[in-house]
Amino acid sequence: MDTNSRNWRWQRLAQMLLASALLLLQNSVPISAEASSVHIVYMGDKIYQNPQLTKKYHHKMLSSLLGSKEAAKDSILYSYKYGFSGFAARLTKHEAEAIAKFPGVVSVIPNGIHKLHTTRSWDFIGIHHSTSETALSNSNLGEGAIIGVIDTGIWPESASFNDEAMGEIPPRWKGVCQVGEHFNSTNCNKKIIGARWFLKGITDQTKKLLQGNNTNEYLSARDAIGHGTHTASTAAGYFVGNANYRGLASGLARGGAPLAHLAIYKTCWDFPIGECSGADILKAFDKAIHDGVDVLTVSLGFSIPLFSYVDHRDVIAIGSFHATAKGITVVCSAGNSGPLSQTITNTAPWIITVGATTIDRAFPAAITLGNNRTLWGQSIDTGKHNLESVGLTYSERIALDPSDNLAKDCQSGSLNATMTEGKIVLCFSVSDQQDIVSASVTVKEAGGVGLVYAQYHEDGLNQCASLSFPKTVIGKWTSPRVASFSSRGPSSLSPTVLKPDIAAPGVDILAAFPSKGTTKNSGFSFLSGTSMSCPHVAGIVAVMKSKYPTWSPAAIRSALVTTAHQSGTDGNVISEEGSTHKAADPFDIGGGQMDPKKAMVPGLIYDITTEDYVQFLCSMDHSIATIRKVIKTSTRCKKEKHQALNLNLPSISVPNLKKTATVTRRVTNVGNVTAIYKVLVKVPYGIKVRVEPQTLSFNSDTQVLSFNVSFLSTQKFSGDYKFGSLTWTDGKHSEGDFLDPGLGRSDPLEEEEEEVGPGGGFVGENCGGEFGDGVVELLGDGFDGILLERGEEDEVEGGASGRGEEWLEERVVVVREVAAEEDSGHGSGLRFGGDVEEVGQAKEEGFWAGLLAEVEERLKLRTLVVGEGHQV
Repeated sequence: MDTNSRNWRWQRLAQMLLASALLLLQNSVPISAEASSVHIVYMGDKIYQNPQLTKKYHHKMLSSLLGSKEAAKDSILYSYKYGFSGFAARLTKHEAEAIAKFPGVVSVIPNGIHKLHTTRSWDFIGIHHSTSETALSNSNLGEGAIIGVIDTGIWPESASFNDEAMGEIPPRWKGVCQVGEHFNSTNCNKKIIGARWFLKGITDQTKKLLQGNNTNEYLSARDAIGHGTHTASTAAGYFVGNANYRGLASGLARGGAPLAHLAIYKTCWDFPIGECSGADILKAFDKAIHDGVDVLTVSLGFSIPLFSYVDHRDVIAIGSFHATAKGITVVCSAGNSGPLSQTITNTAPWIITVGATTIDRAFPAAITLGNNRTLWGQSIDTGKHNLESVGLTYSERIALDPSDNLAKDCQSGSLNATMTEGKIVLCFSVSDQQDIVSASVTVKEAGGVGLVYAQYHEDGLNQCASLSFPKTVIGKWTSPRVASFSSRGPSSLSPTVLKPDIAAPGVDILAAFPSKGTTKNSGFSFLSGTSMSCPHVAGIVAVMKSKYPTWSPAAIRSALVTTAHQSGTDGNVISEEGSTHKAADPFDIGGGQMDPKKAMVPGLIYDITTEDYVQFLCSMDHSIATIRKVIKTSTRCKKEKHQALNLNLPSISVPNLKKTATVTRRVTNVGNVTAIYKVLVKVPYGIKVRVEPQTLSFNSDTQVLSFNVSFLSTQKFSGDYKFGSLTWTDGKHSEGDFLDPGLGRSDPLEEEEEEVGPGGGFVGENCGGEFGDGVVELLGDGFDGILLERGEEDEVEGGASGRGEEWLEERVVVVREVAAEEDSGHGSGLRFGGDVEEVGQAKEEGFWAGLLAEVEERLKLRTLVVGEGHQV
């Protein structure tokens, strides 16, 4: 970073710090030194169409609370004046309570922190783009559509953002290219047509930007983390030939909508990895609505438990509600807290919520152990390294306090640095991805050079853990699978709304990444997470918006959900990752795996208006007064039985079915003008289902028809969901394939989830034992890892137990790299991997024999993961 840039940066921060200090002095007098913090004052739709009048109204309100215009000016951070009305301001607790009582205020929300949910995938889901002129002219590639990306910014120099084949910027575009540190107007072009950055909320919340320059961040829209660059290129990156990560996965990289424009809204910052302020996020929504985007991709979320959609803390639900009302389709990630049920986030019914699945690509590698056994797996390290001198130790042996259970998990502050120095540390037990990341940091900070993270069975003899797996290659037979980390439904806030809506590739996704001028980075990287699946859907939404510009967000969502497929490449139903291989249900994948081609030609769609969403809010027990503040109309709440069930979603979810329930849906014909559809129903056990009418006839005068679905419970159940399906077909489809709507042109599938029995929740098909996995991570520069999986030909020995059980799942989690900067040299010589033929050389047999012996003695561990992966 040059000296002038640093001076500009820290002079600006000094000014911000001075302003904050003056504000604290002002507020300390009338409120007896009561601390202030940022609050979001949400006021629903705008009263004034003129943004400046809306801003003046906000200042006037705040002035009346604080006593002067000057105090109001110093307090306010943002005025939300384009898509909706409200403001973010520094308020004390008493001031927040007071302003909540002002006329027109829907809610006062404390500023909260949100987290990021961190190539071949497009071929896998059926998009085979070409760079030829014929293909470009004959294919719909999202031309003219504008995708807004609320994320960590962008690395504009990436080849994925080349604009040479882009069309002109749409005249409706009102955005700007905001300059800042290492980012000027020339960094925008016909691909990146706008860039903004929002800092005020996160600065006030964390104070970290004011503590010195120990951050890699840029005070601009430039991406310091890589997450935003990756998601933007996944959604709309242009064609890049020979894209690869250190020689792996080489091929043609492109986004889902290569000819769509990008608008960047940086709200997430490097504190330490991807923290985002609610006040900043809401301002990004406000600006995006003003600027004229068609689609928003939002790969971040609030932690569970979930908050009410409009009158509490969910700023993404608030911003997306107003965006949807303006015709903008909002696509969000489901979260990375799976595989537990009720962990899903971003569950508002106006959002398209996306879960993550695997693709059919792996990177085969082999390790030959000291006993001449060969284990197959996958690696993304292409170096040649020597591990002969590396020592291995158990975390309990090097604990600061032998009685500390945290040492077993390698959690923060539990390890003796002197004893850890230069060792690979074996850790046990894991509950989620955060534990793995925490252990990686702990070992690295204590001086360790590697990490083995092993998880074992609570019930090792459970039959669900007896597995035999083939090695994974490109085009592997069993794909996709639901990623283990992908958050699951049902929604704890509104179980009548099926979430996720859909699933898309989110594991080992290759996309653009900041190169930062080094020769070690090809400008592309692998990332995993629902953050990666979200922009896959957003890109296809942009293509659909380009083809059907008048379609509503709900119509686009319906086309995606009703044409998704539930079967994998082997013809069987999609299953979950893990030892049980449980068949995926709608709480895992919603309507199924996205099928972009079929989504372009649906026969029927389930459309939803803003008024429909208002009635849904009525069913959520929001007061009519609150709802009228949100939408600024004199609407009335209908008093209907099962009103929450009647939101016109392309799914039906009936929680707490005691005996009977009737649900209404309406469909719009977007296929042939004259068409006759008949209903096919797959009925879950113990439930009777009746559909009336059973035939829908469309003609030039009748394009919208309704039908009723009645449910009758014939059995007594307790606390479980049952799943079925309802399909409308015009006779062109396979009548026996009720679970796969992807057979032909118009086959809208309606997945139904009925919970029968009082107060029940989702109970997954499990066998009571935890699956086992092992993770090995070396903390050296550039180390990229190897995932080992056992092939069908591998004979499993009994180990210490002699029982011959197979203990491990097919594909265990790959942890994120915890190496220092690429040029640090930390851990040099400890990187492992190489070509398949080179991995098992004799120089490494001793190390691996010893490593496996120790692990097997403790856990009977047969599968290891070595190295890097990123989950965001």
